[in-house]
Formats: sequence, C-alpha cells, structure tokens
Amino acid sequence: MSLAEKSERMIDFRPAARRRIHEDIAGQLRDAILDGRIPAGTKLPPERELAREFDVNRASIRDALKVLESLNLVRVRHGDGATVQPIVEASFDLLPAMIFRNGRIDMKTVKDLHEVVRPALYEMARLALERANAAQAEHLRALSAVMADPKRDQESRAAAAHDILVVVSDMSGNRVWQMLARRVRALLSSGPLRETRRRLPKDFSKLAELVDECLKHRSARRNEAALAALRRAIDFLGADLALQRGSPSPRG
Repeated sequence: MSLAEKSERMIDFRPAARRRIHEDIAGQLRDAILDGRIPAGTKLPPERELAREFDVNRASIRDALKVLESLNLVRVRHGDGATVQPIVEASFDLLPAMIFRNGRIDMKTVKDLHEVVRPALYEMARLALERANAAQAEHLRALSAVMADPKRDQESRAAAAHDILVVVSDMSGNRVWQMLARRVRALLSSGPLRETRRRLPKDFSKLAELVDECLKHRSARRNEAALAALRRAIDFLGADLALQRGSPSPRG
C-alpha cells in the first residue's frame, strides 16, 4: 500500500520534477511533515515504495532522505528505514520553509521567531552604539541611502536592510553577535522570505529614516535617543507587516 493510501489519500504527492529530482521529493516530504500530514514518530515507507510513489529511481529517494536527515527531520537507521522526528529537534535551516510553504505564510512561526530574536538584537544594538567607530557609522549611512532610493527595486533595498544587521553586529565587536547576525541575514535573504516580502511588501524608506535618526542622535551624543531609534529599526526588520495587522496567512 502506498504512503498516500495509508494516509487515506490525505497526501496527494505529484510526480517529482525532472530537474533536481531529489530536492523536489525532499521538499514535498518536508512540507508534509511540517503540515502534520506525516506526524512525528511515523516510519516512512521503504525506498522501493517511495520510488514507486514519486515515479523515480531509488537513488533519488536515498538522496532525498539524506536532505531530510541533514535537517534532522528524519532519522535513518540501516535496516529500519526513516522515522519522522519532532519539529523541535530540527535544524535551524528549516525555518525558511516553516515560515513560507505551499503558497502560505505561517504567521505563528513568524511570531515565534520574532519573540526570540527581538530581545537578543536589542542587546546587540546597545553594545553596538557603545563600541561603534566613525567608519561603521558611515557604512550605516550608505545603506540608509540605498534603502531610501525609490529607483532601486524592492530586493535591493531589502538587501541593504539586512546588511544593517551585519554592520550593527560588527559595531558590537562581538564574534558571536557577528555570527548570529550573518545567520539571520541568510534567513531573511532565503527564497521563502523573498516570497513573503513580495506578498507583504515593506516601505524601506521608513527604516532609512530610523537609521538616520539614530545616527543624528549619536553624533549629538544623545545616546538613549540613538538607542531607541536603532531598536525601532530592529523592530521594523523583525516584525512582518501581516503580524502587525493581525491578518490571516495570505494564500497563493
């Protein structure tokens, strides 16, 4: 019996795309796990059966399972097959797909991520303003100009916004913050998050205004005001417009 039949046809897999077949298969299985259609603790069917389900050879199935295993979504044991693991045990690399999949934005995951990242970035901002040098402040000004430029496309302005996190982390001089900021930038630059921005666009000129306000207060040695402006800039980066509006998850 096929996986779909075992699930009472709740999971209707399509034939895998011919290009990057194993990635397509891994993506379909990943989304089925994230959506709860394949619950934690479920043992996936044998490779032969999955190959028949997806109309591919077993090598493609093995490669797909390796992708899922690298995300810690499944545990593969020789002779015992692949068993689905709890989502909370998964790799951080799974977050983009958790936020946007099957044409939908998962606002619960957006909110969860924001709750974790926001206070951490607040502390990074405080250290950054204490330790920043003039060259780093100028770098922020240059990024602000890119964000404020209406002639640039949305993703160019978004890239400048994400670079702000990296510059602020560099201002802090803390290597752990620098590593974390680059990880967050990679997350924000991922395909699922680009699609989220396309559906829920932001006006990055507002972020540019906050950065300029921060730098103005810093030059005048108004440290508290500078920190408040920089924290509002972090809020802008972290809070999705749909989350602010409390709107339902957009559909494709």
